[in-house]
Amino acid sequence: MTGGQGNDGREMVATAAARALAHRLQAFPEGPIRARAAARAIAEGDPEGTARALAALARDPEPAARVALLAVGQGLLDPGLAYDACAAVYQAAAAHGLTEVTSLFLAPPPLKAWAPPREADARLAHLSLGHKKALARAQRDPDLLARLAAEGAPEVVRELLKNPQLTEPFAVRIAARRPCRPETLRLLAESPRWRTQPAVALAVARNPYTEPAVALKLLAFLGEADLADLGRDGAIHPLVRALAARLAQARRA
Repeated sequence: MTGGQGNDGREMVATAAARALAHRLQAFPEGPIRARAAARAIAEGDPEGTARALAALARDPEPAARVALLAVGQGLLDPGLAYDACAAVYQAAAAHGLTEVTSLFLAPPPLKAWAPPREADARLAHLSLGHKKALARAQRDPDLLARLAAEGAPEVVRELLKNPQLTEPFAVRIAARRPCRPETLRLLAESPRWRTQPAVALAVARNPYTEPAVALKLLAFLGEADLADLGRDGAIHPLVRALAARLAQARRA
């Protein structure tokens, strides 16, 4: 089938495949299990069909589609995912100009490079790594939690993000901090608890210290208004800005 009718047919097939994938992934709990299921779907599918389905997911404003693509982004980080499978999907997406899919495979450096502070926090300097991790897990003092987050040791931040006392506004505060270690922002984006909170995802995507490989995988989870706002933000990575604008336009259409 060729021409417009052929294109319409491919779009219908892609939309159906996208919805089927979203439905399939919804059966798994948020986190590593769902991400691994997404990785299997990428590895097992026809590359062109997979690329078109992922593009359809990215353009779909429905919550199930947005959550599914978030799992796909996490699945692409799975070390067990075969390089050949990723390369084939990337090549198929590139051949058809599906930048919302090719962007999932890109990993340029952050727009701003992080440098460690010249002086250590006096309140934390005498504490061992184990002591800091224990405080991060159970501490209620917001000032101390903020200091631990600002210091940004990944081992400590990983524990901090599990702290039941941590609220969404505080997680947003961590994600919006500038300068901020890219590793801290990546941990927020990988946290099952926080990556599905739109305000946290937006703050991570907007931070110029975030690795584009992380920010680009979060964009499809955001709503049209947030995407449009990011598409006009000159302070973020150009690739992130361009994809946000493209997705916002696709959602409006």
